[in-house]
Amino acid sequence: MPCESDDLTKLANMIYGKLVSKYRIGDLMKIVRENREHGIYLIAERFNPSDVIVEIDKNGVYRYQNGETLVIPIPKRFAVLEPDENYFRMTLKANIFLALNGADEKDLHI
Repeated sequence: MPCESDDLTKLANMIYGKLVSKYRIGDLMKIVRENREHGIYLIAERFNPSDVIVEIDKNGVYRYQNGETLVIPIPKRFAVLEPDENYFRMTLKANIFLALNGADEKDLHI
């Protein structure tokens, strides 16, 4: 019997895969650097993650959500403060997995 954690890992990998098929990691890091004063979010549907979008929140309307609609902050630290593509990739994957697991916003990499 598959573990729920395995299903969430597969879903997290699917969402991440859809994201990087649409946006290269270097391009995402550039978006974050160029919009560092705004929140930047990955938006996907938990039960139909076939499409993901990146939204730059210039008006402060988006908030973290981990329900049916996922609104996940894209981390800034390793794109802006300490640029490192590998750490950026890892913290982005971690945020997706944490959101799918119902983590509090304070537990995410911002």
